[in-house]
Amino acid sequence: MLKLYTDVHRSKKNGEGFRITYTTDGTTFRHVDVFGEVPAGPGDKLFMDTLPVQHTDGAIELLGRGVEVYYLRRLTLIERVRGELRLPKSARRDIKALTSIEERWFRGVTEDFLVMRRMILAHRSLMKTHQQLMNKYKALYEAEKETLKPAISSIEKQMEEMVRMIVGEAGKRYPAYKASW
Repeated sequence: MLKLYTDVHRSKKNGEGFRITYTTDGTTFRHVDVFGEVPAGPGDKLFMDTLPVQHTDGAIELLGRGVEVYYLRRLTLIERVRGELRLPKSARRDIKALTSIEERWFRGVTEDFLVMRRMILAHRSLMKTHQQLMNKYKALYEAEKETLKPAISSIEKQMEEMVRMIVGEAGKRYPAYKASW
């Protein structure tokens, strides 16, 4: 069983995308762009600071290979441990801080959790957009409000469809949820 520690950070290319730095021993560090490229196999444990929604498929791929995937429950712990160890901020030093954090501070993920999380985040994004449009709608004069009505209506339909998808998926993945509906 191998323990891998990873730091997921924004790439320097316009802040778009993410770069994954990982180590198994705390001294040799490697970089990959997706979790699928991390050399982990059945029985290995992968600990990470955060799991951006963009990397959900890669994490699911790792789970499919038999890798146990964990992410840090509180990101503030890295900063605190880094301060205690007097380490400046960098991906490698964040990994060194991660290795010093007890396993109980990490949450194991399942494919069910990751799929539901991705769907819920999509719904949350739609809700934020809807709220922004509603705030703008309330600030406009009556004649100008008509231009926003179709956009608001469209977002509301998308939100309803996403809720149906979430409920359907939750019913498939969580039997207790299906029984309660």
